Amino acid sequence: MISTSQTKLVRSLRQKKFRYQHRLYQVEGEKMIRELAKIKAGDNHSIHQLFATGSWIGRNENLLSSSAISPIETTVSDIKKLSNLVTPPEVMALVRIPDPQVNIKVLLNSSVLAFESIRDPGNLGTIIRTADWFGIGQIICSPDSVDVYNPKVVQSTMGAIARISVLYADINELLGQPEIKEKKVYGTFLEGDNIYQTPLGEHPLVLFGNESHGLSNRFDSQIHQKISIPSFSRNGMGSESLNVASSVAVVCSELKRGIPLIG
Repeated sequence: MISTSQTKLVRSLRQKKFRYQHRLYQVEGEKMIRELAKIKAGDNHSIHQLFATGSWIGRNENLLSSSAISPIETTVSDIKKLSNLVTPPEVMALVRIPDPQVNIKVLLNSSVLAFESIRDPGNLGTIIRTADWFGIGQIICSPDSVDVYNPKVVQSTMGAIARISVLYADINELLGQPEIKEKKVYGTFLEGDNIYQTPLGEHPLVLFGNESHGLSNRFDSQIHQKISIPSFSRNGMGSESLNVASSVAVVCSELKRGIPLIG
C-alpha cells in the first residue's frame, strides 16, 4: 500500500519547487513505465519508486526482475487519489530528474531548437516527442517557459522526455558566448525567407517564439536569418499561423532533408 508519507511526496510533486527539491517527477501509464524501466538504476530518468497493482506486477515479472525494481503493490483506487489522469492507470512511478548541464561542445555539434517563453504544457510535450522522432536531442527554453517536468508535459512526451536534453537558460546570454557565436542562428517568423528555399546548413540553432506573441525583438542582433513557413491555402483565406508544435515539425523535417537514415 502507499504510505501517508509517500502520498504526501507524490502530491507535492505537482508543484515545481518540490519537484526540484526532491529531484523527482511523476510518470503514469504502462507505455512510459516500460521504457523508463530499461534505464539503469541511478542514471538520469531512472525509476526511483514504482507503485503498481498486483495484476500489473504479475504481468511484468520479467521486466521488474531484469531492471531490479522493487514495486510497491497498491490498488487502482489508491493510484486514483494521486493520479493526474482522468482514467487512473495500474502503474505509476517517481523518476529521477537529471542535473541540467550546458555542454557547449554538444550544442556546437548538434542541431538545436530554442524557445522563448513557451507556456503550454501540451505544446512542449509534443515538441519533445517531435524532436525525438527526428533525432534532434537538444532543446533550450527560456527560464520563464513551462517546466519540462510538469505532469502534463511529461505525459505528452510519451516517453521521449528520457531521450531529449531540455535545458533552461538565458538564450541571449548563451548565444553571446564566444564559442557559440559562429553557430548559425535562424529565427522563425510569419514573414521571412521561405524555409523550403533556404538551405539550413549543418547543426544550426532555430529559435521559436511564444505561442501568442512570437519571437521578441531582443534576439534580432543574434539572428543570422529570418525564416518562415509559407501558407499554401487557397486565396490566402487559411489560418493566420501554425501552432508552434506544428511549426517545429516542419522545421525538423527540413533540418533532416537529404540526410540518410542510419541502420
